[in-house]
Amino acid sequence: EVGFVRAPEPGWTVRATLRGPNGRTVGAARTATVPDRFESPYVFRGHVVTARWDVPRAAAWSAESPSRYEATVELLSPSGKVVEATTQRIGIRRVEVRDRQLLVNGQPIWVFGVNRHDHHPDKGKAVDAADIRRDLEVMRAHNITAIRTSHYPNDDVFYDLCDELGMYVVDESNIESHAYNTSICHDERYRPAFVERGARMVQRDRNHPSIIMWSLGNESGYGANHDALAGWIRRADPSRPLHYEGAIFHGPLDTRWVTGGRHASDVVCPMYAPIDAIREYGESGLGDRPLILCEYSHAMGNSNGSLADYWQVITTTPGLQGGFIWEWKDHGLRRQLADGTWRLAYGGDFGDTPHDGNFVADGLVSSDVVPHPAMREVAWVYRPVTVAAGRRRGTLRVANRQSFVGLRDYTARWELLVDGEVVRRGRLTLPDIAPHASVEIPLPSAVAGAVPAGTTEVHRSVHLSVRFETKRDHWYAPAGHLVAWDQIELRAARPRRAPRAKPVADRARHTAIDDLLVAPVSLSLFRAPVDNDGFKLMPDLSRRIGVGGQALVRWQDAGVDRLPADELVEHTWSRVVDSDGDSDGDSCIYRHRIVVPDHLADLPRVGVTFSLPAGFEQLRWFGRGPHECYPDRQAGAMLGIWEAEPDESPYLVPQEFGLRTDCRWFEITDPTMRRTLRIDVLEPIALHMSATHHTAHDLYAAANEADLIARDELIVHLDVAHRGLGTASCGPDVLDRYRLPTGTFSFGYRLTLLR
Repeated sequence: EVGFVRAPEPGWTVRATLRGPNGRTVGAARTATVPDRFESPYVFRGHVVTARWDVPRAAAWSAESPSRYEATVELLSPSGKVVEATTQRIGIRRVEVRDRQLLVNGQPIWVFGVNRHDHHPDKGKAVDAADIRRDLEVMRAHNITAIRTSHYPNDDVFYDLCDELGMYVVDESNIESHAYNTSICHDERYRPAFVERGARMVQRDRNHPSIIMWSLGNESGYGANHDALAGWIRRADPSRPLHYEGAIFHGPLDTRWVTGGRHASDVVCPMYAPIDAIREYGESGLGDRPLILCEYSHAMGNSNGSLADYWQVITTTPGLQGGFIWEWKDHGLRRQLADGTWRLAYGGDFGDTPHDGNFVADGLVSSDVVPHPAMREVAWVYRPVTVAAGRRRGTLRVANRQSFVGLRDYTARWELLVDGEVVRRGRLTLPDIAPHASVEIPLPSAVAGAVPAGTTEVHRSVHLSVRFETKRDHWYAPAGHLVAWDQIELRAARPRRAPRAKPVADRARHTAIDDLLVAPVSLSLFRAPVDNDGFKLMPDLSRRIGVGGQALVRWQDAGVDRLPADELVEHTWSRVVDSDGDSDGDSCIYRHRIVVPDHLADLPRVGVTFSLPAGFEQLRWFGRGPHECYPDRQAGAMLGIWEAEPDESPYLVPQEFGLRTDCRWFEITDPTMRRTLRIDVLEPIALHMSATHHTAHDLYAAANEADLIARDELIVHLDVAHRGLGTASCGPDVLDRYRLPTGTFSFGYRLTLLR
């Protein structure tokens, strides 16, 4: 469309040229005359020129293959002079909802999504292109391929980058009426605002191929104003489906997801729906719309429990296609204190009131874009290729979860582990598996026997790990970047036998281990509450309003956070001073029996703790890792032998952190003094362990990570049971199977001092 200040003279023309992804011209340039007068009485369609190309064998745009064409348009004066020229990059693709699926170019896609706000710890909302690109780089490095622009349209550069780099976008109107959720949407005085805000978004952003759905806003009820906006968008841009959570939330419970809000939403897009609810929708076969969670797995603090449980259901249930984790980044703001130090601050730290405290610290990454430990679980559930045991013995099933490209860009490597030690490794040879396809291949010949020679002891475990790495540099990571990994258990371990405990009197025998421990072995039931347990900084939300997790309230009422653990449960234990033939130092076998009464159901943990002196700074263990993991967030943590230093607290508000699950043994070394404390698990097969420089009460008392002062000593926890994380700060609490039951817990381990 050409705009003139006054009526133009005849002879103006427009010349349009289209170039393909390879830079070559597609067909001939199109030249047409600009209309200069009314086409018919009472009708003026503007000075509009249309250019059209038929593109055979077009390179379609997708997030996996973001091919773009370039259209150049020139305005020529009657004398043939180029007066103005503009260029627009475009993508050729089709989006539709059909057969309970969201389709791009005719293929269903997995929505590996996250909600994103503009934020920078120093610039606030005034982010620039480099800030946005950094967000996208870290997202894609963790296999995130879809973004919901919660809850407003973004800067133009955001969409340009998503077009160029390859990200699916749900573009969301700047419409939210949170406090008046169910009233403004019906108020005709607000109708122009609803329509104008959504229309401006569509008119500005409609040429971006990365945008696959328009969202009518967030948490604004559902009423005639939404239908008015939906009608305008459907007429102005019928090429994209509509998305609006309120449309499928408000209405009769038994029809919300099946027939609710069809005028305003082409997808069922609930917030924080429980796993059983989405499974029921998919299995019922009711409704013809795909279910894509617009928000789920609230990433506040140490969170994202059961992320893998969500995806186990999503990937195996018809009608489910994924969702958008809440949310991408913490919203802390950097603040300089009177003493000159800096910290990341949140609600209330500026003397502001009212505020929502640390409810803004709910991101998968910090305000500085440092990934939180849960990002490894995100990368695993969003991985583009999976490996599992095949249906036939001695085979592997490899599945390509991508929609448009094969696996030629990846190198697959395998390792055979016996009791965590890598005994053999090699490259996995694969055919080029088509999108949405899987193949069954034989185990590598070196693995086919399952157990290498010389490893016949019945207690030893055998695992096969497979990793996929990029062959070349990408915009989000260099060559060799790990994009997917899986581990298959070929043989389970059996528990080792150890001497039964001698009489209790043996406890009194003094050993070198007693001299070593700064704090002796003692019962531990409490963990510094994670945000999903309850808001320690905003107790009124939990107690008066019932918002968020209620576990902390129960623990506080029962005294779990302040009373000695031995006063709360029945605890009997024994210690045997043992001579370990493989060591040069003292060795002690501990056994514990703990009986949890019915009124203490769902404790934070059941285990023991002790402290080691300064200098013990090297960790080595056989268990899940290498990153922090918890019983309901450990699917992406593989069993192996790992090494690390003690973790530092990764969360803006201090809380429980640093656990490693399913540990068979743990070594903690003081390299200066050349001494190591080794912990061998005797029963059950594995325990959960952590080693940090903070006690649970240190973390419980601190309001900001900057307030934490690391102790010189190292605090060690050994847990026979540890509560899951869940997502109850905004969403479902821990699943029943990750809660701690009442009854008897028994476990045993050996402490050995090696010099």
